[in-house]
Amino acid sequence: MKIRYRHYEGPEDLKLQYEFWESATRKLPFAWKPTDSPRQFVDQEQFHPKSRYFAFDGKKVVGYMSFTGSKEFVSLGYPWVLPGYEGEVQDQLYDRVYGFAVSEEFGAKKFAQRFRSQWKEPLEYFLSKGFEVINTSPLVGTHLEGEPEIKLLSDVFTYSVEEGFQFDLWEDLERKYNSSTSDVEIDMMRQYYGTVNFDFAIEFTVNGERLGYAGVAIRKDTNYAEVIAVSLSEQMQDVFEDVMSVIEVESYRRGAKTLCIATAYTPNSFSRDGYLELTKDVMVMKNA
Repeated sequence: MKIRYRHYEGPEDLKLQYEFWESATRKLPFAWKPTDSPRQFVDQEQFHPKSRYFAFDGKKVVGYMSFTGSKEFVSLGYPWVLPGYEGEVQDQLYDRVYGFAVSEEFGAKKFAQRFRSQWKEPLEYFLSKGFEVINTSPLVGTHLEGEPEIKLLSDVFTYSVEEGFQFDLWEDLERKYNSSTSDVEIDMMRQYYGTVNFDFAIEFTVNGERLGYAGVAIRKDTNYAEVIAVSLSEQMQDVFEDVMSVIEVESYRRGAKTLCIATAYTPNSFSRDGYLELTKDVMVMKNA
């Protein structure tokens, strides 16, 4: 088996990257919708073609790995490969991508990546490379079987649905109702939410006043939906089951079969029927 490796050469490779990543993660449980981060990184000053490598067996792509970020902080991708190409091909991709990241030319200092708790092979691979688990965050979810009905326990709020997501609306509510959210955290979320391909957002109002805002992303090839962003007043948190009822219906109408939300976004009292802990986000990190 003669494997050829090459780094990023142009825009067509961006399409190749997304197609390969979607194919490699399609059968993994609770794999999120691809973000815009790779597209955005291409246009940034820190981008270098050696931050992305492909492995070819003949003309067939059999592996891929990349990173995004700056020398201060790098999101290091996993070396995804087709079945039968594990081991040496993965290590070759890792050595090229990670090796460039820590080189004097790029000079990365800190690396991180997140996985789902069920993704045993990626997790074990990164742990074998010196990464450590620094945080785990549970997600609860439900399976949407048949179109759910909106059965609100409260009639105090109204809501409207829009395509995409407006960060300024989320930020306004977060600053007004969650004083513990710092400016640094707001800036971090601005960057992160700016990479998410939100399918829709829901604005919740009471007597014409906006008191809640939530954004959802749906992975179309697996029908997996996740509530990515939420900011609610205390009044809206008191009717959180109704909030989730609305999100369930709007997600189902857009093709979702499974819906998850991080417990960090849910009130302690949340106990909606049908919701169980389905997975965890596992964050791993390593210093150069």
